[in-house]
Amino acid sequence: MAATTFSFDSKLVKLIDKLRAEMHAGSRSEVLRRAIKLLVLARDAEKNGAELILKKDGNEQRIITS
Repeated sequence: MAATTFSFDSKLVKLIDKLRAEMHAGSRSEVLRRAIKLLVLARDAEKNGAELILKKDGNEQRIITS
């Protein structure tokens, strides 16, 4: 696996760390890999004419990736 270095501001690092804890992920890298997989899934769905919609209590929110 190729190693890559990214620089994030402290606010984003705190968010990644919060997600890591909530998701019980082993590392920040795992959080980012999961996020990228979700983005690819949503993008591929859009390319195929589908929509990604979050729904809670009857309220819907369409997720746009492009």
